[in-house]
Amino acid sequence: MPRFILMVMLAAGLLLGGCTPEDAQTEGAGEKQKAEKAEPKNERPKEEKPSKQGADPEPQEKKAEPKEPEAKKRGKEPAPKPEPEPPSSSTASASASASAAARAAGDYDATVTVSRVVDGDTVEITPAIDGVVDVRLIGMDTPETVDPGEEVEPLGPEASSFATEDLTGRSVGLEFDVEREDQYGRLLAYVYLDGELFNEVLVDEGYAQAYPYDPNTRYEGRFAAAQEQARAAGIGIWGLTLAQQCLLADRGNGIGEGTPGCSGAAASAGSSASASATVSSSASTSAGSGGSAPAAPSGGGDIDCDQVNGPIPTPPGDPDGLDGDGDGLACE
Repeated sequence: MPRFILMVMLAAGLLLGGCTPEDAQTEGAGEKQKAEKAEPKNERPKEEKPSKQGADPEPQEKKAEPKEPEAKKRGKEPAPKPEPEPPSSSTASASASASAAARAAGDYDATVTVSRVVDGDTVEITPAIDGVVDVRLIGMDTPETVDPGEEVEPLGPEASSFATEDLTGRSVGLEFDVEREDQYGRLLAYVYLDGELFNEVLVDEGYAQAYPYDPNTRYEGRFAAAQEQARAAGIGIWGLTLAQQCLLADRGNGIGEGTPGCSGAAASAGSSASASATVSSSASTSAGSGGSAPAAPSGGGDIDCDQVNGPIPTPPGDPDGLDGDGDGLACE
């Protein structure tokens, strides 16, 4: 009985709500389907989340890319490591030798061998260049030793010996300037020995004085600087007595015949006081009633005895070769 009553009440409720039992069943089924459809939507985000998490490693790999420059830096770091190798003495020596050989082969106008040293500033070479074997070192001048018209000048033999010892039989480089030959047909050149400018060495050692002569004045400044050092040190020609210096050629350096302190009757380095007195007495006698001795010629290779009234005191160094017997009187 109670069950029957419940069934009646349920049916009455459905009727009052406006739906039949079939509709109720249909609505119940629809709600069930909606629930089933909703469930996958809730599940898909859960499935997508793992996929996003699975993609996380990709940005992590991209973030790791900036580390590549560090690896590149590490790759560059080993490059400086070979630098310590050059300090080895054998490697440095080989490199220096190769550099010197390259310079000797290509940096000079000619490479020759010095076959003979004529004097401090003149040498002979082999092989000849355009048929010429005589080379005059330019930019400087050593005391004379071989000119037949002049006496051997102070320090001339020493300059010749220095050049002979250093240059004879040695391979040297020649560098030419604007003018390649002088009026005597000699080559005019800067001579390099083992890469060192030998012309400058002679000036620096006091064996020569600077002698710039246009147009070959390329190293005029270098030679002047070397000369000042030698002069300040008082070596070579700069250590000679005034009488000795007065026998040298005047090249415009305040030294040599004709410079202040060197009169036309300056005594030579080997003259004694009595010899000087004899020269003065003989000159006075030859002057005759005029009472004055003939003036000595200025010299320079242009004066002959028929141009002066001799005998006269021999000029310093006898540049014109007027004193044939060397007795201190010229044109007797």
